[in-house]
Amino acid sequence: MGTAQGDDDDLAERLLDLVVYAPLGLALEAKDLLPKLAERGRGQVALTRLAGTVAARQGQHEAEKLVDDIRATISSFLGLDHDEPAAAPEADDDLPIPGYATMTAVDIIPRLADLEADELDAIETFERANRARVTVLNRIAQRRER
Repeated sequence: MGTAQGDDDDLAERLLDLVVYAPLGLALEAKDLLPKLAERGRGQVALTRLAGTVAARQGQHEAEKLVDDIRATISSFLGLDHDEPAAAPEADDDLPIPGYATMTAVDIIPRLADLEADELDAIETFERANRARVTVLNRIAQRRER
């Protein structure tokens, strides 16, 4: 019967740990633990937000490539393409956004908000003559409507 008594004592000790000692220990340590837990949570949220941003940019880049491929296929099907190689982009030195020719649409779109009408005209002309990205051209049109 010594074994049954030992099992009962062990069960009672576990129950005391769960119901009394653990909550008491948590209450005493809470002021030290809460800032650490909050900081860890902030870090996780920032990491998740960064991953979402990267995924969104990658998705937009893939969608732009798909649209470019579809446009090229349609142009080819309709006989609109020529045997000549595509013209190299004109210099973007005179554009209001430095380095424009090497930027993605994701990088360009937020910068359009600060441009004046004549600057938007320059960007639109360059865009139509080179990559003709629908997302950029649509945003320029939206800006003009305001």
